Amino acid sequence: MGRIKKDYIPSTSEIKILDTVDILNSKNLYPLPQGVYKILSGSSEPEFIIYHDMPTYRTLTSFGSKHISRLIMMLLRNDYLGKIYDQNSDELYLKITDKGKVFLYHYHKKHKYSFQKKNVSKKPLIVEIK
Repeated sequence: MGRIKKDYIPSTSEIKILDTVDILNSKNLYPLPQGVYKILSGSSEPEFIIYHDMPTYRTLTSFGSKHISRLIMMLLRNDYLGKIYDQNSDELYLKITDKGKVFLYHYHKKHKYSFQKKNVSKKPLIVEIK
């Protein structure tokens, strides 16, 4: 008896990854998995602080880079994401596929866009008390 193949449905975390790649691709920007991780974790590096207006910026602060890489690998295996080659840097960058775009369209049609940005309180490490 053969196994029944179930359709893969991305989780909320994977939808955030898809949204990030889709927004960047719409601006002709193609990220590496490390770039997606830096945006989702809310990196304060100058290269990534310019993306603070993205709805997915700083929404997965508790995930490590390995966890994000595993989620991206699942999206690649199930054809929600693809790769595009850049000759200048000799690297493969992420792009959203048609299947990923259709999934996001139907997801946003049914659900409100309610990604909550995580606020990291920055306490001063040294204070002067008088």
